[in-house]
Amino acid sequence: MTMTITAVRPATVNRRAGLNQPVTFGQTVARLRRRRGLSQVVCANLVGRSETWLAKVEHNRIPVDRLSVLRDLARVLGVDLAVLIEVAS
Repeated sequence: MTMTITAVRPATVNRRAGLNQPVTFGQTVARLRRRRGLSQVVCANLVGRSETWLAKVEHNRIPVDRLSVLRDLARVLGVDLAVLIEVAS
């Protein structure tokens, strides 16, 4: 099975809220996950983490502070690692 990696620029403004708020890392992960059509359970399992962990990441309750985990997330979400690193920093 071949996985296509798509270069995606993260959103920088939360347009849904109509505000000029930066989009958080968790919001970006959730948006990319939904775009791939993955549930939290499936995405978390593919990353090797729990659904609770992914929910906490998406709600910015815990950081993703390991490169190996960022790499796994990027692979599962179908984006370049640089996209997640940019949003995480």
